[in-house]
Amino acid sequence: MDEKETGIAHLLQFPARLDAIPGAMAFAAMALTQAGLAPGLVARAELILEELLRNSILHGYGGDSPHAVWVGVRGQVLCYEDAAAPFNPLTEGPPPPDLSLPPEELIAGGVGLLLIRQLGSAVSYRHDEGRNRIEITLQ
Repeated sequence: MDEKETGIAHLLQFPARLDAIPGAMAFAAMALTQAGLAPGLVARAELILEELLRNSILHGYGGDSPHAVWVGVRGQVLCYEDAAAPFNPLTEGPPPPDLSLPPEELIAGGVGLLLIRQLGSAVSYRHDEGRNRIEITLQ
């Protein structure tokens, strides 16, 4: 995808490895801070991004791998891409947990997807040219 299509001049590429997560998060936090986002919104973006990265690496790629993930920022929008199998976090995956249950009765799984779906003011997904692309607006 090019700048005309995404509005982002460059998506920074990171290795699909758990040890690359801090670097990707630091890049996004710096870019979002420079874009003028409040510290609380930057922290929210970091939480979302960590979940996206971990899901791509552990589930999409099956663990640390030679593949890549891409992170970009356009104003208040965090953009994320991977080249794993198509997966729409807005409609796929386990059902959201029933938060009315006591913690000991909660079924594991689904909390990360809930974070991705609900922490941004708007979230979009598309699969294009072999990549999953997620854009999260933070306001």
